Amino acid sequence: MSGHSANSLVLHFIVYGFSFFGLISNRMVVCLTNIEAFSLRVADIEEVTSTSSLSFDDKENVFLFIKLRRFCNMISGAFFFLFLKYTEEYEKRARDFVKTVERNAGFPDKILCPCTQCQNLSHQLVDEVHVHLVLYGMDRNYTTWFHHGEDPVKSHNDNADLGAAYELFMASEMYTTNTNDSGDKNSEEDFRYVLADAECQLYEGCSKYSKLSSIVELYNLKTKHGWSDTSFNDLLELIEDMLPENNVLLTSMYLVNKFLRKFNLNYTQIHACVNDCCLFTKENADAQLCRKCQTPRWKENEHTKEIITGQAAKVLRYFPIIPRLQRMFRFEKTAINLRWHSSNKSTDGKMRHPVDSEAWNAVDERWPEFSLEPNNLRLGLATDGINPYKNMSSTYSCWPVMLIVYNLPPSLCMKDEFTFLSMLIPGPKQPRNDIDIYLQPLIDELQELWRGVYTYDASEKKFFNMRAMLLWTINDFPAYGNLAGCTTKGRYACPLCGENTYAHWLKHSRKMSYCNHIRFLPKNHPYRKKKFTSSRLRNKAPPCPTIPKGTEVAEQLLSVVNNFGKGRKKRSRDKEEDSMWKKKSVFFSLPYWEVLVVHHNLDVMHVEKNVCESIINTLLDCKGKSKDHYQSRLDLQDMGIMPQLHPYEEDNITRLPPATYTLSKSEKKLFCKRLFDLKLPYGYSSKISNCVDVEKHKLTGLKSHDCHVLMQQLLAVAIRGIMEEGPRVAILRLSKLFYGLCQHVVDKEEIVQLELEAAEILCKLEDYFPPSFFDPMIHLVVHLPREVRLCGPVQFRWMYHFER
Repeated sequence: MSGHSANSLVLHFIVYGFSFFGLISNRMVVCLTNIEAFSLRVADIEEVTSTSSLSFDDKENVFLFIKLRRFCNMISGAFFFLFLKYTEEYEKRARDFVKTVERNAGFPDKILCPCTQCQNLSHQLVDEVHVHLVLYGMDRNYTTWFHHGEDPVKSHNDNADLGAAYELFMASEMYTTNTNDSGDKNSEEDFRYVLADAECQLYEGCSKYSKLSSIVELYNLKTKHGWSDTSFNDLLELIEDMLPENNVLLTSMYLVNKFLRKFNLNYTQIHACVNDCCLFTKENADAQLCRKCQTPRWKENEHTKEIITGQAAKVLRYFPIIPRLQRMFRFEKTAINLRWHSSNKSTDGKMRHPVDSEAWNAVDERWPEFSLEPNNLRLGLATDGINPYKNMSSTYSCWPVMLIVYNLPPSLCMKDEFTFLSMLIPGPKQPRNDIDIYLQPLIDELQELWRGVYTYDASEKKFFNMRAMLLWTINDFPAYGNLAGCTTKGRYACPLCGENTYAHWLKHSRKMSYCNHIRFLPKNHPYRKKKFTSSRLRNKAPPCPTIPKGTEVAEQLLSVVNNFGKGRKKRSRDKEEDSMWKKKSVFFSLPYWEVLVVHHNLDVMHVEKNVCESIINTLLDCKGKSKDHYQSRLDLQDMGIMPQLHPYEEDNITRLPPATYTLSKSEKKLFCKRLFDLKLPYGYSSKISNCVDVEKHKLTGLKSHDCHVLMQQLLAVAIRGIMEEGPRVAILRLSKLFYGLCQHVVDKEEIVQLELEAAEILCKLEDYFPPSFFDPMIHLVVHLPREVRLCGPVQFRWMYHFER
């Protein structure tokens, strides 16, 4: 053996040395990927040599190589191969592999590591993947490199007949990131067993329903109709008894959850402080007490007050969004729809989708590299408090946080199947300003999505670096303040006017009034030349407020210190507000947030509902709800305006002169009778007559959509000919304004005119209605046309979809 090369000597040592010692050192060998794929014919020596980086000098070395391979196959199914890991050639090949994958994926920070230790189950830094490949070698079961750019479709053609279960399993498992360290590591045999079990017939001869489809359909019914687990268990048992023998229907909620858990449809439970001070994660993961309020992490026994270790007092349910966004690209039809926005922008000057808006175009101009990839996603976030189990009498309030994908066409964008529940914030009290504590896991994922996530596109059969950004949030007005971190009442109630909000304290009504909308009109507008004879103040109208940009808001927030938690804070009602900001919103930790055109949307649905109720209650003079009352008339007297409405004494009785919008008793009855007798098409709205009390002259129980229909269509019919022309025309113009704002197709030129129209309408209302009528909801009308111009049609930005 003196003439043999160094490689030959090593081969001789291993082959014959193992025969004597029966062992092998792990430090001398590494696991060879796909060793069984190597041919042992002499004609294939060159291929084997190029793959393994070993040189064979003669046929005797090839013989030794064959003996080594056969010996390795005998060792308990383990496949070992002598590999000179530290040769320059192998390191170069490993480095080339990593660089190629990194380039094809769009240069992400991390990629899946295919070594024998990681087995494509965790993302590692690019340099670390190279080190792992050199030290451990590649996973032998990884025969088709679908995680790193090779087409996986050809390698899985034999699974095509497995149907929906295969798609669901592959969508949930093939591209799962390392967010759940306790995830199942199913082998190929387990994988096929799960699919075969899911796609088996419900009973012999049943071609319509499989085990999976039957469970999904029944589970949807349970969710839709709010069945309890007990009733669902009884139903499953009854159906199972009705079906033929040997059926495979699951008979309990426990078995259903266990079955669906195989498809990775789980969520993450994160413990939270009961006072909303912090989440017990990251640096607080092992804490037993809240570091701020010293409240125990665990529940207390109500009777003994003992701590029940292991049972959290408050739990946040978090549903990771990255795997679900990746899952959308795993279905070819959905992946194609996600690129709809890139080729369907309107060119006729009209807006049909947020893609036609100025906010979308501003993102394209600010980050052109982001817009060049049509698969990059743009998201919207919505949240609101709900009562569980549809129990409106319950004081328990939990807050779901939902995401929508704006890449989709208008017919799919707001569908339930494309609305993602990202978290469920527990009650019993609403989080208020402490909601940022619960949003942190979502913000972390949004930051990762901005950098990019390695994703496979089933329609284009390739991998890409998927990025996503949050365009804006959608909330009612109180939640607007909670997310934005600003006040929504008092002196700075308008978050858009900010510190330039014009608010006047009404001494007798004990509330703020938001008038003087003449300042939103151009300097040469005819209204500015009129005398101040209405409820506007007699001094010179102040200039139009400038809406601050995101960068200006960020500067204002530099001195704001967040103080989360409800433990020791006391509410002070008499303290005068010195700033509109209560906190620095967690959204400003997103790298792109401060330069967006619009951060938070005003909800047209709730604004319209409040405006409609204010008008109807004032016209009908509903007790406790009308904006025109004795205190408001005293405010007029103190302000020295509208003298014709000042209260006066007559026969020791204080009398209030009728206003131009005041309805007589017969007019009120006619107003209610018209609404009561209306016959509307089926599905147009709810039955309005159920809300009308003709004898008591009032409307009760109006829902948001009822107010929507009343404001835009029915109110014009009800007030026809029953009040003076001035206030009637102003109300009709307001109805027409909301009708124009809620169009599915918005003309860009017309919406500019609506901005001027909104200011004119509010000025006209100030001529007839008292200052107490102008609460924050009335004032926000002046800003609605601007947001339509910037963000597109309101159908993609209001709360109807989420509240339903």
